[in-house]
Amino acid sequence: MESGDEPSVEQAQEDLQSMNELRYLEQFEDLIITLSGRFVNVGSRDLDAEINHALQAIGSFAAVERSYVFQFSADRRRFTNTHEWCAAGVKPMIDRLQDAPADQFHWALQLFLRGEELYVEDVDKLPPEAAVVKEELVIQGIRSMVNVPLVCDGKVLGFVGFDALRRPKIWTTKHRNLLKVVGEIIAGAIEREHKTAALSHQLELEQLVADISTHFINVPISQLDNEIGVSIKRIGEFTGVDRSYVFSISNDRACMNNTHEWCAEGVEPHIDRLQGLPVAEFGYSMQWLKQGDVFHVPDVAELPPEAERERKEFESEGIRTLVNVPIMARQMMIGFLGFDAVHARKSWSEEDIRLLKLIGEIIANALDRKAIEERLQGSLRDKEVLLREIHHRVKNNMQVVNSLLFLQEQAVHDRVDAIALDAFKQSRARIKAMATIHDRLYRSSEYASIDFEEYLNALVPELVTSYGTGSQIKIEISAEGIKLGLDAAVPCALIINELITNSLKHAFPRGEQGRIKLTMDHRPGGGVRLVVADNGTGMPTTEGQQMLPKTLGLQLVTDLARQLDGSVTVSNMQGTHVQVDFSRVE
Repeated sequence: MESGDEPSVEQAQEDLQSMNELRYLEQFEDLIITLSGRFVNVGSRDLDAEINHALQAIGSFAAVERSYVFQFSADRRRFTNTHEWCAAGVKPMIDRLQDAPADQFHWALQLFLRGEELYVEDVDKLPPEAAVVKEELVIQGIRSMVNVPLVCDGKVLGFVGFDALRRPKIWTTKHRNLLKVVGEIIAGAIEREHKTAALSHQLELEQLVADISTHFINVPISQLDNEIGVSIKRIGEFTGVDRSYVFSISNDRACMNNTHEWCAEGVEPHIDRLQGLPVAEFGYSMQWLKQGDVFHVPDVAELPPEAERERKEFESEGIRTLVNVPIMARQMMIGFLGFDAVHARKSWSEEDIRLLKLIGEIIANALDRKAIEERLQGSLRDKEVLLREIHHRVKNNMQVVNSLLFLQEQAVHDRVDAIALDAFKQSRARIKAMATIHDRLYRSSEYASIDFEEYLNALVPELVTSYGTGSQIKIEISAEGIKLGLDAAVPCALIINELITNSLKHAFPRGEQGRIKLTMDHRPGGGVRLVVADNGTGMPTTEGQQMLPKTLGLQLVTDLARQLDGSVTVSNMQGTHVQVDFSRVE
């Protein structure tokens, strides 16, 4: 063979390099296939460990000194170094870039958001527009690096990166394409975990909202404030915020007051300071809330100049992220529900905010119900006072009439016969019976009905005293459980007055001893049975033994019984026995 036909040393070296490169690619592909298999069924609990394993495996294989994963926030405004592997002797950097503003590295961010890689073969050769990126890489001692986006279903979740610190490293297009596959594998696993976690979070939050709603439906108004406090604590703890609270707007719409607050451990409360705040000073946030819209601030530091008042207040409370949800009642904002993140910024999904708005509606309904009941109670108290005053004045007026009759009786005492004087006394007794009813109502906390046993124990002894019978006549009263409305109570009281008066006057002549028994019972078929019986001389009768109930008193009893839809039965049974059955008790 001629020397010209023999392969040159350079050609042999190229062939060897090609073979090594091919072998390297095959090994790289095998490694990625192996890693891909590990990610297929990885669970949420094992995902972080699996990502760290992949970073170590690829970093060691590629002979780099550091590998890592960064993830973007939901709004892609910030990013966080979530995973990192470092070779022996290399300083970790994971704590350096936590919740960092993504726009700070705008040049690199635009590449990632377009789904493109960032390959820096030599940090010193970065263009001027990448000055901020270059500064950070120099601080970390990076000589060369490659970052590939984490893309799943067209959505950029973050990026995975590999740094060479000791000497620059060249990544060929094929190498970088394989790293893109790694990015897709990790992105797919992260997205599955996000979806699983989001679904679980949503279901748990929905269950929490449903449970809170149930509590508010059944809670008495007197316990509403406590229930609101418990609810904002439960939501705050579940969502991982540092402070949750409720503000109410004054009736004149001029001021707002922090009425409820919950703070996580170590977070300073502000409820005592946030009282009587002028609504007009917080115009930027109020313009959202008054329209029924959520006021969401992902980053307090980025509030616009027109929100200067809000920004100063939020910064004084150490707030980094907040969400305020309007509390609307009858298409008017009566307050708002708030959640603050103090220790770290927090992202809120649209579903989270939807459920927070639902909590706002639940609280709004409860507060509206409280306001309505308080107005009704206030109106009821006013009516009770008015009704009490009416009963008091009626009683007083009747006492005036009674006194006038007494004066008139005294004035004519020596000029009229006993029958006329007795008429004065009976009239006064009837007025007293009615006045006592109004007096009982005035002193009672219940205006719909009168406890007749209490009433009779007050009325009957006064009747006995007025007729001067002393202790020779024993009165027995039994009316337990009998309650009558005002319309039934007055006629019934007059009936009892007439019957007791009749017994006191006629049943026991010449000061004889005796007994009068008054009973009131509920009838089996409804209504009330009243019986007044004495063991006196009985009613006068004709020669045919028929009674003569022709007196004014007994005629009045009959007429009053008709007003009660009742009937009267009179008999002589070892004395006079009068039974009144009536159905009207209201």
